[in-house]
Amino acid sequence: MPAIPTVALITDEVSQDLDEVLAFTAEHDVTQVDIRAVDERNVILFDNDELGALAARLADAGLTVGCYCSPLLKWTRPGMPVPEGTNFHGFDPDAMSNETAMVHAFEVANVLGARQIRVFSYLAYPGFTPADLDDDLGLLLDLAEAHGVDLVLENEHVCNVATLAGIIAVADHHPHPRLKAAIDLANQMSAGHPPPSEDELVHAARLGGTVHVKDLAPDKTYVPVGQGVIDHAGSLATILNAAPGGALPIVIETHMPHDGPAATAASLKAVRAMLAKICEDA
Repeated sequence: MPAIPTVALITDEVSQDLDEVLAFTAEHDVTQVDIRAVDERNVILFDNDELGALAARLADAGLTVGCYCSPLLKWTRPGMPVPEGTNFHGFDPDAMSNETAMVHAFEVANVLGARQIRVFSYLAYPGFTPADLDDDLGLLLDLAEAHGVDLVLENEHVCNVATLAGIIAVADHHPHPRLKAAIDLANQMSAGHPPPSEDELVHAARLGGTVHVKDLAPDKTYVPVGQGVIDHAGSLATILNAAPGGALPIVIETHMPHDGPAATAASLKAVRAMLAKICEDA
């Protein structure tokens, strides 16, 4: 039987208001969160006092932080243009240099007690290969080792790595125990790719890391998990059976800011039911 995973959420998917988030987590028995932005600002832009106060409020509410959802490498490779409509999730690329952000992200993770930092693969451009990440990812892996934090590489539809196959290719080129996967099936489909094969799901799950769950209607608009076209139940069963050393955290990320609390509550209910059924059938 696969281990029962932690079900977490990204706080700003519920609300940018921390008071509303804490009320929601208490009501819905959520004990772990991922942090990205609060009050419309990515927390990498918080000063030390703000960051310490955030960490204290989360701890007082009985919440642990699984992952700091950083903006690292969700920027252009030198010489490449910024794609129109890119969402930096509260990070202002003009407010902090890339070099400063790469170092400071680990300080943020350590203050928050996060065991993971999410990273990307540069905003998409033609001709990308995993070797393009050598310098920046090499530095980040050295920092990850020094700070005792894992990197989770997300397949993101506006970035070069948009599929699980892309995560696997980067991990094969940069084999390192601190480099893991942030699996996102909806992002793969949003990029116009078919669902991953079972072999790709197994390979990505064996890298360890985390799983983001959101759902898509046939027209690719976002809907609560379980109300769209993505086979989360089947994919989660494969992922949980393949994951090394216990289950990967399952993180709700609805991408429905106009209806964040309701969409997240519906998604939590659906995911918990799926996981209960998977464990019952195992």
